[in-house]
Amino acid sequence: MSKTPFRRARNAIRTTFDRLTGRPVAPTPNDWTKTRLTRSRVRWRRADECVECFGFGDGFVATVTYASRDVTWQLTTGPVTLASALFTAGLYMQHGVTPQVDRDGRMFVAVDDDGPTQAFDEDSGRPIGFLYADAVRTLEEFPAYVDASPLESAYDRLGGDTRHELPSE
Repeated sequence: MSKTPFRRARNAIRTTFDRLTGRPVAPTPNDWTKTRLTRSRVRWRRADECVECFGFGDGFVATVTYASRDVTWQLTTGPVTLASALFTAGLYMQHGVTPQVDRDGRMFVAVDDDGPTQAFDEDSGRPIGFLYADAVRTLEEFPAYVDASPLESAYDRLGGDTRHELPSE
């Protein structure tokens, strides 16, 4: 039996349990709806959450907003490449995991046998690998645990050359 059917069943059971007990439910990719896509911004919504990726400075920033709490969190540490920003957005929307930051300020994701996870203790007793978000430069470089297909239209639209300069005389 492959891990994928087992993981789906485990996630369905966990989601049902969380809803019955009132615990926060981890995001699933099917709950998110793209509500805006322009040359400079993409927005997805689910219930009272909103994930946005937008151009800022010389890169892109990804955020998540919780309307019921009137709070916005940055998913990126600042302007990053488009692929890195969409990777962090996809990671949050598909797994409910946000990148962690090392002491040099680089974003990374802890990965175990079941996929991305939050790892705060190196002695957790399970083997954990790490992927730095800045290593993801294109959609083709996304790891298998983040489905890039829901992000393709945003990557194509935001990645177009939108900065125009006046012709020199």
